[in-house]
Amino acid sequence: MWMHKVSRVGALVMGALLLSCAKEGARTSGPSNELLVVGYDREPDTLNRFSTHILEDVQTCVIEGLVTNDEQMRVVPLLAERVPTLENGDVVLRPDGGMDVTWKIRPGIKWHDGVPFTSADVKFTVDAINSPDYNPESTDGFDRITSVDTPDSLTAVVHYKEPYAPYELQFVRGALPKHLLAGRNIDQAQDYNRKPLGTGPYRVAEWKTGEYILLERVPDYWRGAEYPRIKRIQFKFIPNTTTRVNQLASGEAHIVALVPWDQYRRLKDTPGLKIHQMMGNSYEHITLNQRRVVAFQDVRVRRALTHAIDRELIARTILDSLAPVIHGPIQPLSWAFTDSVRTYPFDKAAAASLLDEAGWKDSNGDGIRDRDGKPLSFTLLTQAGFAIRESVSQAVQRMLKDVGVDMKVQLVDGTSISSLWFEGNFDAMLHWWHMPADPEITLFFASDRTPPAGRNINYVNDAALDRVMYASDREIDQTKRRKLLVEAQQLLAELAPEIPLYNVTRLDGVPSTLKGFKGNPTNTGVFWNVWEWELP
Repeated sequence: MWMHKVSRVGALVMGALLLSCAKEGARTSGPSNELLVVGYDREPDTLNRFSTHILEDVQTCVIEGLVTNDEQMRVVPLLAERVPTLENGDVVLRPDGGMDVTWKIRPGIKWHDGVPFTSADVKFTVDAINSPDYNPESTDGFDRITSVDTPDSLTAVVHYKEPYAPYELQFVRGALPKHLLAGRNIDQAQDYNRKPLGTGPYRVAEWKTGEYILLERVPDYWRGAEYPRIKRIQFKFIPNTTTRVNQLASGEAHIVALVPWDQYRRLKDTPGLKIHQMMGNSYEHITLNQRRVVAFQDVRVRRALTHAIDRELIARTILDSLAPVIHGPIQPLSWAFTDSVRTYPFDKAAAASLLDEAGWKDSNGDGIRDRDGKPLSFTLLTQAGFAIRESVSQAVQRMLKDVGVDMKVQLVDGTSISSLWFEGNFDAMLHWWHMPADPEITLFFASDRTPPAGRNINYVNDAALDRVMYASDREIDQTKRRKLLVEAQQLLAELAPEIPLYNVTRLDGVPSTLKGFKGNPTNTGVFWNVWEWELP
């Protein structure tokens, strides 16, 4: 009897010990080559790289481009054997004013289902994007292609109707698999859009809606059987920045790209964590939708709003001086950057004077300016759960109120906000553009590059700006092109179509033991070289 009681007590003690060990193991289980957990700020709208309006980190692990950008913003070959140039003969400027670019594909590349990746996939992609039957995120660049020849399975000759300077990044998103999608409605091909076929180091194992996407390594990746070294990567959807940072600090998430600046001091000394810091080729700004808000069509109003915002104060306080104020879309990292542009320092008197001049005055003494019986009022859209954006929105709201402008704030989840900007269903929006390595800005500001042709969601329409931007796109010589892009930046600063706020300085939280992580300042994202990451 006594022995029986002892056995029961022993069993209870042993069970408690096992439970304690299990909890401790769960708490301390860290990143390893078995599993890397990514705290991700939103759920993708689609995994089709040509359709998504969201950063393509998940897709980058699965679908590879002919080229990619490295950590120094250089264009480097990926599925292509080399980057085409005038010097190596793969770029030819035709006498008729057009341009031919020859892409040589690496031999032995296969889609994950074993079908060879060929030049036919490149041609199919161009034809699909230019077809009225498909609604891609942007047709920019592709609509300048007249045809694609495929003289053999590893050669694609792309014919442009005119020189196109950003041609190197034309296929940075890769290609669509012809054998899977030919003859189908790509917009509705959910088998592909939720579980895309790629050539990359990972494939989608599971997409649990509202929770995560789990990637697993492919067994026969073309770089060699030893790659990738990390077996599984889980992208957990954690839209709330506080929750995401807490999980990074506790080890529930192992990596978080773009750690909020106000969390840097808290996280920088966390054991087992490294905050990788680099200037980004990205900028936070307020888009002013001229199609939706009539007041924004007046340059005096746009300039006044910029003058009314104390951006230096926001950078010094909310951003903890980690993200510098900028004055335009081309960032200091770029060879095309210039600081010789008109700027709009914080000046409430100048803002008030411009608004007066534009006819917006407080006629009824309620503190809000009005004209023709209508108040100067609009709604700013931004991402819910993004604490810094919420704080910046509130600061901007107070600053604009000081000059008689009524700005309301609407918070929307990160996935939904992308479709709203694509449709133009907003007054103004606080967000960032992660810019490509090539300084093409036509996509964002040309009058004919509104969605779906591009990302001109300011709906700016200026003939002089269009002329200079398109001229810069057609200029292959970098020195001559830079002069045109400098002029474009100066014109943009005069037009003030949006309110530039600050550079998106990258703070990426990664395990201190992670080998091979290099970061990336461009819209390529930090997963560009995930195949060589390793956790000992």
